[in-house]
Amino acid sequence: MNKTQGDTQRDDRVVDVGVWESSVPYMKLLVVLVMVAVAMFLISLYLFAPGQSARVLGAVALAVVMAVVWVQVQRGNVLRALQVVTYGVWLVATGVVMASGSLRTPIIYAYPVIILAIGLLIGGRMAARITLATIVVILLLAVGETTGLFRVSVTPAPAMFGVIQITVCLLALLLVRVVVKSYQAGLTELRSLGQSLTVRTQHLEESRLQLQQAQAVARVGSWVMDLATGEFTLSAESQRIFGMTQTQPEARVSMLECIYPEDQAQLERALQGAHQGQGFDIEQRVVVGDTVRWVRLKSDVQRGVHGEPQYAVGIAQDITERKESESLIQSLAFFDVLTGLPNRRLLMDRLAHAMAVWSRHQRKGALLFVDLDNFKVLNDTHGHFMGDMLLQQVAQRLSGCLRQGDTVARLGGDEFVVMLEELSEDTEEATNQARIVAEKILDVLTQPHQLDTYSHLSTSSIGITLFGHLQEGIEEPLKRADMAMYQAKAAGRNTFRFFDPSMQQAIAERANLEKDLREALESNQFRLVYQPQINDRAESTGVEALVRWQHPQRGPVSPADFIPLAESTGLILPLGQWVLETACIQLAAWATQPVMAHLTMAVNVSPRQFHQPEFVDQVLATLARTGANPHRLKLELTEGMLVTDVEDVIARMMWLRHIGVGFSLDDFGMGYSSLSYLKRLPLDQLKIDQSFVRDILLDPNDAAISKMVIVLAESLGLTVIAEGVETIEQRDFLSGQGCQTYQGYLYSRPLPAAELETFVQSRLTSQA
Repeated sequence: MNKTQGDTQRDDRVVDVGVWESSVPYMKLLVVLVMVAVAMFLISLYLFAPGQSARVLGAVALAVVMAVVWVQVQRGNVLRALQVVTYGVWLVATGVVMASGSLRTPIIYAYPVIILAIGLLIGGRMAARITLATIVVILLLAVGETTGLFRVSVTPAPAMFGVIQITVCLLALLLVRVVVKSYQAGLTELRSLGQSLTVRTQHLEESRLQLQQAQAVARVGSWVMDLATGEFTLSAESQRIFGMTQTQPEARVSMLECIYPEDQAQLERALQGAHQGQGFDIEQRVVVGDTVRWVRLKSDVQRGVHGEPQYAVGIAQDITERKESESLIQSLAFFDVLTGLPNRRLLMDRLAHAMAVWSRHQRKGALLFVDLDNFKVLNDTHGHFMGDMLLQQVAQRLSGCLRQGDTVARLGGDEFVVMLEELSEDTEEATNQARIVAEKILDVLTQPHQLDTYSHLSTSSIGITLFGHLQEGIEEPLKRADMAMYQAKAAGRNTFRFFDPSMQQAIAERANLEKDLREALESNQFRLVYQPQINDRAESTGVEALVRWQHPQRGPVSPADFIPLAESTGLILPLGQWVLETACIQLAAWATQPVMAHLTMAVNVSPRQFHQPEFVDQVLATLARTGANPHRLKLELTEGMLVTDVEDVIARMMWLRHIGVGFSLDDFGMGYSSLSYLKRLPLDQLKIDQSFVRDILLDPNDAAISKMVIVLAESLGLTVIAEGVETIEQRDFLSGQGCQTYQGYLYSRPLPAAELETFVQSRLTSQA
């Protein structure tokens, strides 16, 4: 029974209803033709054999079968319709044959067609059974007809026999047509599936190539590991990354051999974890030839139907460039680009660590703040390239002075910091240890530096402080070392100084003075005074505007105290602009007074102010705003500003000179002026510094310098003025050398504008 059910199921599976759906119209046509044939049969029976009314039952039965087939087709039950048409026709034919009792019945010729239809439409096994049943029927008829057991009906008329044969032929033709049409539909569908499969295969290959290209661009490959066999399957990009092509079980060993030795254990642990169902995401170094690549390996585990780990599926991403970028960022963030030394950030990080360690074991450390002496002179005279070479050599020498574990860092410019760790717990001994290192540094840095073809001698000033004996922030030791370094500078350079607590007081006073200076700018605590300039005929020719600060609590603050502070903090810019603006306002006011209109106004300009990109525009705007006569304005420049970018200095001076502004070179003889530059500058005047005038009667060198300045001015067609003239003897000596204009307390101290007007008026009155 089970076998029969299985056979039936297999036969049922042979019939694919979808295959025959394209033949539904033909099945309907079959029903129509059979109905027509039945009708013709009945007509022929009525006309040619009216006495064989029993045959009507067969025709009617066939008509009923066709009606059932029509209903099933209309309902969409194609398989049921096929079964009804084949089985039903066979049963009808068998019934008619058995009723006639003779093998000569015309309907018997329908059996081959019926069997063929069952074989094609239903299945081979069912066709075999129907064939066997048909043979049994035929044998029974043959025996019955031979023995006379069955009564043979009347032989049909030839016309009816012909109709039946024609009908059978038409049915056979229609059946063949149905089968051919169905197979053609199947072949068409098969051909379409083949074309679709070809297109899909092409798309799949294109996708594979695109994926391979994308992996190559992204440097991401894929890989699969069979956890049961250890077999690796690598994509083309993974093969490139690992420099291997193995897909056999030994690929795991070969893959491990590609991994950097120190990283192999990590990969082994990751693969063992994969056997336990654990994914991983690790970064490994891979040795490919002579190069080392960084590779990210990421994997997930796929499980079998029973939940067991089956495959490790992952990616291999070449992250070498990312690692190099991270290393570069790390280097830029924590190391000086020029020297390769740790920068301030890394120094402070290590200092914080060292101070944290001190809190546990009480050992002291030391900071040595190293600043190169006169480094700016080398930069200005030989160029920044030479300066950079010196910094690199200094970095190398400092590194050679230290123990392993100590740090040397470059803060910027010519400033270096050495951090000594693990010094003695005893303060005196730790101080001595730091002193020994400082002496060693001074010694190595005074050795000649070979900068290309130039041999340079350099010295340094070092400030030293201990740390680890106080509870303090990490910035405090660096501040103390910085202050000690400035103390070493003040002591004559090329030496070292330990931090003195009195320095802290000086720094605090400087900070308070800076705060007051900012408030002074906001609350207008400054005022201008004017010191007259007198020629050899005792005539007032001009004045120099000098700034004074009257503090509400401090009282008068010396320019020697606040001008350098303003320079270093950048406050000289707003202060200098205020001086220029106020002087021009006063110059415009004097232009309306006949007694004062002839005076020139000298205004000091700091290097920082002069080198502002917008300085020329500021001067022009100030003149336009105040209405001052540019021909009466004289800007006093210092020699120091000529060292940096002389061409830019000349261009700025020429622009202002074009509108009438004059220039005086202040403190001449104190700086580094080159005569070749001096000839090109659009100057009107040289000023002999008061430091030469003070001892001009006592120091032959001062007298020689003043004479040189006067002679040089005459040769260049410039006027000369001497400042700081306090005695008649100084004036007469300078007059004898050829100087014709003087400024100093011999004539007048700096005066407020109203008092200066009185001074000029009184001199005119006395001369009259």
